[in-house]
Amino acid sequence: MGEAGFLRSGVMQGFRPAWGYLVDDEERGATIDHLLQKFTEASARKAALVSEAKEFAARIGEVREALGNPYYYSGGNYGRPENADESIAKFSGYKSHEPALRLAHALGDADRELSALREHLLQLGVDVE
Repeated sequence: MGEAGFLRSGVMQGFRPAWGYLVDDEERGATIDHLLQKFTEASARKAALVSEAKEFAARIGEVREALGNPYYYSGGNYGRPENADESIAKFSGYKSHEPALRLAHALGDADRELSALREHLLQLGVDVE
């Protein structure tokens, strides 16, 4: 530690950013490495989820065939022949939404984790994007 309670980085000792107390340069480097590794892992997880979501969208017909229609037409046009597969008689509840909701929640979790990691890294002076 340098003079007058300052760390070698020039920041006053005891300053508390959102992620915790500042550390010396060696610990700072290890913290940055750890956060960058977590950022890489979270980015890869998000990329895999985006790919999974695209694959899911491409086979939505199969999903609805297996799990049913999560919607139905009503009102003046519900009796039209082109809407026969979307009638209330084919409505099966919302179970075909569940796979997409799981993906949406997982993507949201990955985005929140990436944002938190990005913020921690920025506090350490590292801009990842």
